[in-house]
Amino acid sequence: MTPDEARSIAFGKPRFGRRGYNEDEVDAFLDLIAEALAGRNILTPDDIHYVEFTIMPVGMRSYDQAQVDLFLDEAEAALVELRNPRPAEVEEERRPQGPRKWFGRG
Repeated sequence: MTPDEARSIAFGKPRFGRRGYNEDEVDAFLDLIAEALAGRNILTPDDIHYVEFTIMPVGMRSYDQAQVDLFLDEAEAALVELRNPRPAEVEEERRPQGPRKWFGRG
C-alpha cells in the first residue's frame, strides 16, 4: 500500500437505516496513515489496530464501518511490513556451468 492509495481510498455510505463512522475523523486518520507509510510520522500498527471513531446517528454523514475496518486491517499489515521488512532471500550460490564430476572410492 502506498501513501497515495491511503489518501485516495473512497468508502461507501452505510446501508439504509445503519450507522457509520464519522467521515471527518476517518479522513483525518487516513492522512496519518499516508504520512506513516511515507515515513513521516510515528504512527504504529497498534495505533491503527486500536483506533476508534465516533459512530454517527442514522442519517448523518458517515462511512460504512465494514469497509473502513477492512481498509484499516490492510493498512495495519502494510505498516507492519514497512517497519519490519522480511529478510532478503539469500541467492543460492551459482555453480559453474559444465559437466559434473563424480568422484567415488575406487
